[in-house]
Amino acid sequence: MKSPVLLFVVFCLAIPSLYAQTCEADFSFGETDLTIDFTNESTTAAGDPITDWLWDFGDGTTSTEQNPTHTFPDPDSYDVCLTITTASGCTATHCVEIEICVLQLSVDVGDCDANDEVPVTITVSDPYDAANEINISIDGGLLPGSPFDIDDDAPVTVNTTVPGDGLIHTVTAQSEDVGTCSATQTFQAPDCTSNCFLSSMSVNIAAGITHTVDVGDDFFAPQSTTIEIGDVVHFQWVGDGHSTTSDATTGPDSWNSGVIGLGSTYDVNIKNPGVHGYYCIPHGGPGGTGMSGTIVANCPPSGQFTVIVSFTTTVADPAGYNLLVDGVAQPGSPFSYNGTGPQSQSIQIAGDGQNHVIEVQDVADPSCVVSRDFLAPDCGAAPSCSLTLSAQQNGGCNASNQVPVDVSVQAVNPGASGFDLFVDGVLDPNSPFPYNPSGTTVVTVNVTGDGQAHNIEAIDVADPACSATTTVTTQDCSVQCSISNLSASTGGNTTHTVFVEDFVFNPASITISSGDIVEWEWTGAVDHTTTSDATTGPDSWDSGLLGTGATYQSPQLSAGVHGYYCIPHGGPGGQGMAGTITVQADCTNGLVQVTVTFNEQGGGFNGYEVLVDGNSQGTYPYDASGNNSVAVQVAGDGQPHTIIVQDVDDPNCSASTTVTTPDCNASTCSLSVSAQEAGGCSNGTVPVEVTAVLRASSFRWTARWKARTPTAAAARRR
Repeated sequence: MKSPVLLFVVFCLAIPSLYAQTCEADFSFGETDLTIDFTNESTTAAGDPITDWLWDFGDGTTSTEQNPTHTFPDPDSYDVCLTITTASGCTATHCVEIEICVLQLSVDVGDCDANDEVPVTITVSDPYDAANEINISIDGGLLPGSPFDIDDDAPVTVNTTVPGDGLIHTVTAQSEDVGTCSATQTFQAPDCTSNCFLSSMSVNIAAGITHTVDVGDDFFAPQSTTIEIGDVVHFQWVGDGHSTTSDATTGPDSWNSGVIGLGSTYDVNIKNPGVHGYYCIPHGGPGGTGMSGTIVANCPPSGQFTVIVSFTTTVADPAGYNLLVDGVAQPGSPFSYNGTGPQSQSIQIAGDGQNHVIEVQDVADPSCVVSRDFLAPDCGAAPSCSLTLSAQQNGGCNASNQVPVDVSVQAVNPGASGFDLFVDGVLDPNSPFPYNPSGTTVVTVNVTGDGQAHNIEAIDVADPACSATTTVTTQDCSVQCSISNLSASTGGNTTHTVFVEDFVFNPASITISSGDIVEWEWTGAVDHTTTSDATTGPDSWDSGLLGTGATYQSPQLSAGVHGYYCIPHGGPGGQGMAGTITVQADCTNGLVQVTVTFNEQGGGFNGYEVLVDGNSQGTYPYDASGNNSVAVQVAGDGQPHTIIVQDVDDPNCSASTTVTTPDCNASTCSLSVSAQEAGGCSNGTVPVEVTAVLRASSFRWTARWKARTPTAAAARRR
């Protein structure tokens, strides 16, 4: 008679997951030559300093310095990674692909020609053959032919001219492919028009304020910018592989940055009033196509421009100098020299669109004169007044069942008296509102919160024909807030099929994610069951004997390894016709994603807050349909957690539910061992057959061996 089967199960323990991150690795670097300076810019939680830096330079070498300098062996592309560790044990890694690329730039400046211009020869070489294509610009203007093909044995040489104005000019070469690969050089042109001690004269509208436009991945932000002539529009790249290119292809208000990358900047100075469109190459086009934007340039309200006249003198006679516009000495003349060297003086010029001759004349030596032509902006040619209007609710209901609405007004050449604002035909009592000369004007007004559409109209005071309208639909303050049908779940609820064939499950081992289920489909001619090794609890099941064409679904199983078998052709522990389901928790740093869904009616303007076990996970806007869904991160510990959704404006409007998350540390393998007597007595021992079954996420391994063990009587005699 055979002995009863003995069953032993040993579980393999998983490595504990890391806790949520409270640190972030980051770094910057200098010129991408073979030797590069790296600077740590990582951030950590307060009171948790960085204790270790580990740099992996992607060339087989590392460093533990905070700010290392590293020399790479060859010009190539390297994945450089910084891993930081804090005092609390938080770790984070940041990697950047760096391509070794250097441009060598030289500028050869010639002598004045008959047209008072100066020939310039620019030569750019690429010693590491990495730049591929380059843009070359002088004072921000791309040279014709850009981008130029370049490689290590074919440098680029460009011949051009600059005005012989005695001023300093800047040449820049920039790789289109490698954003960090550039070179810049300045040079001073000879002054071809000066024949005395006065030289290097320039005339420019006084600088105003700077407006920043972000160049992102497929967007400009803001898309439209309103400026006053003299202001600077500063484009800064927060994305990679874009340009800012004017719709205008020629003239003083045309520009093209070329396609450049993350971290680059480019400044635009608009010379004339009007609407100036621009776009990105290659993601947009002129006329507002694709990735595009506008600069709205206005004249100052006075129509007068402050103009800065600068020049250099090597003689500073006490009699000073006169400043003349079209032959007329300007108020304040003569002006005193500020010693020798650079001089500067401001004058007023009307925005009449005319060309004006600006002269600096020494008083003691009237024959010593320098002059420049200045084309004034044409404020009379500026577009007529036009307004663009938008409105959106920006707060919840007040005691009077009104809601605040932000009205944004963008103006082109507006009147000096501001604009009136009407809500449903009623003049706002705070009208008129002044225009913001630096950009969009934003006014907040209270509008009835009745769930209806309301008409907003802005009218220029000086020109009533200059107006714009829009509508805004407000929240209905009379509807009581309610949150219902709240549920929370993990996983993707995917169904995985296992075929029940004759005497085998196919596949016998399957790996699924938490929240998924397994469906067995009977395809064999013999009746079988699918029966869990577990005999009780939520992870147990038994289909009973089923035949061809039948199906059966498992419960949603907890994370870990779940064995099962067929009655009567198998047994627990992997005997005979048996299988394994490995359930893996989808964890990140010990957290799992939980999807929260619910219905809402009458929710407040500021949205809803989600709390997990009393801790806020953030606030979110309601979906206009009333059907809301949001994903939050919850500890993957195999325990139940309380999920609360509550209205931000009315915390009493809430609902709660619970969700049991999978265990991120659950075992993903098991070892079962069985033994049974395999023969009769011989010299006080009997043969025993031992079977070990190792089951993991994607395989099952079985080993059998025989051993002789003493009989009970022999053991007693011993």
